[in-house]
Amino acid sequence: MYSYTVPTKAIVTYTDEEWRYQDVLAREPEAHELLIKIVATGICHTDIANVGGIYPRVLGHEGGGRILRRGADVDPALLEGDPVLLSFAHCRACHMCNTGHPAHCREQVPITIRGQDPNFALANNEGEDERLEDDGGGRKRVVKASYFGHSSFSGIALVKESSVVPMKGLIKDEEELKIFAPLGCGIQTGACAVTNAMKPDPATDSLAVFGLGGVGLSALMAAKALGVRTIIAVDILPNRLSLAEELGATHTINSKGMSRDDLSQALRGLPPFSDPKGPEGPTGIVDTTGIPALLQAALASVHRLGRVVQLANQGPGSNVAVGLPEHMSNGTHLTGTIQGDANPKESIQMLVKWYREGKLPLEKLEQQFKVEDFEKAREEMHAGGVIKPVLIWPQ
Repeated sequence: MYSYTVPTKAIVTYTDEEWRYQDVLAREPEAHELLIKIVATGICHTDIANVGGIYPRVLGHEGGGRILRRGADVDPALLEGDPVLLSFAHCRACHMCNTGHPAHCREQVPITIRGQDPNFALANNEGEDERLEDDGGGRKRVVKASYFGHSSFSGIALVKESSVVPMKGLIKDEEELKIFAPLGCGIQTGACAVTNAMKPDPATDSLAVFGLGGVGLSALMAAKALGVRTIIAVDILPNRLSLAEELGATHTINSKGMSRDDLSQALRGLPPFSDPKGPEGPTGIVDTTGIPALLQAALASVHRLGRVVQLANQGPGSNVAVGLPEHMSNGTHLTGTIQGDANPKESIQMLVKWYREGKLPLEKLEQQFKVEDFEKAREEMHAGGVIKPVLIWPQ
């Protein structure tokens, strides 16, 4: 059994609604692990939903901080004190990892959404809880963690080396670490869905985005950064549609109350598609909702030979019915992807570059909260008032 000796605090998720900010002890890192002093953590809908369904557990899978301690076999280029961002862990050994597609690692599910290493134990002043694991001495206090390889809802995170993105030389100060903290999942996913999966030709392609949370708005900003001329934003919240216009959307559709056919007609009825010699609809659609009816609307709306990129799903058993004759004759592509098929060590450099060039105005998406106010941050995100809450940890 492990001994737990490193004092810190963590947000422990006991149920969907019961999150507790508690004193915990972390264990020391093993050979390919690091202890990271967390500066800031982004909250993602994946955390709110606890995708993976394991309780209790420390969640969090977007973060920025500095290396506190390193395991014996960690890359010697990673030094104590270095700034890092955290993204998804991957095995680094399978065919997908070795061919530049770590987001689709063969071990993606067990390493990321089902990550549950015994990384923490409640501190003595927190007592025990029957829902926790035995610490080997008869006390129920061991808390599972390693969500996406790190569980960054902790002041000190125990991190798998594969989830670390070095930022030495890429950031200016601690304030930038706070700003860049969410890059490793949601923002990366949306942007890379466009750059890697969609690969639009700015001169000829158009793009629609379904769902304007952090992922969808990041996809929109990526399309704008690439010079795509027609960008259509679809959501049911007026404040998000207004923000999409600020960020570069040329058209917006409020889809509240629309049927699948209504939405398809609204998309295909936009001025860019009224020319009989032009495309019949967007040449690409990024769906961030995973709602089957919206995916069907996307497939019915996209232009011939167009591509629909699916970035979410509604869990096991959710599916989409496809009319095979129509699908075949239209030549439509439906592409599912994890993290936009990103390689974080490359994609995060791209995102930082875009930020510096003014093409990725993260300040329009993010709102910072003290970590003690995590409940308020979670509620405001869930209600739609905040796009990307960022928890700031005491130093």
